[in-house]
Amino acid sequence: MQLKRFVMAVAVTLGVTGAVAATASTADAAKSNVNPGFRQYKTMPKALRGTWQEKSYGKYKKGIKVRWTYRFKKHSYSMKMDFKGGHKKSKTINFSKKEIGGMYYDKKHKTYDVYPGGNKVPKSKLPYAAYMTLKPVRHSGKKALALYPIGGKKITYLYWK
Repeated sequence: MQLKRFVMAVAVTLGVTGAVAATASTADAAKSNVNPGFRQYKTMPKALRGTWQEKSYGKYKKGIKVRWTYRFKKHSYSMKMDFKGGHKKSKTINFSKKEIGGMYYDKKHKTYDVYPGGNKVPKSKLPYAAYMTLKPVRHSGKKALALYPIGGKKITYLYWK
């Protein structure tokens, strides 16, 4: 009888040890699959927070110019279009926490990536929801964010407001 209990105790101990080891190894495997060159954020990075604005008005449509202003908060961001010329009023588009798909920091290029949340963005905001690659820089002696285009070469500089 004592031998049976001893064998059962050893079997249970080995089973529990094996389960713990398997769980730890899958956690390590999941952690190793994450790219070490990137860091994911759950809130907006502090380097981006605040109000950032273009220095001057840029071309929008014939006879109308626009200046973009971005305001990054802890869990959301908004973009404002100020129009000059024509009869367009300024327009503000707010993106809430659920409409932001993710925020990452690329350690190699020292850039922040903010992208929209796929199906969670309403159709009215889809034309304005864009993948943004931002890099904190000094431009013309001022604190700025370099907004890199997805296609093309023109970098837009947003200055601290």
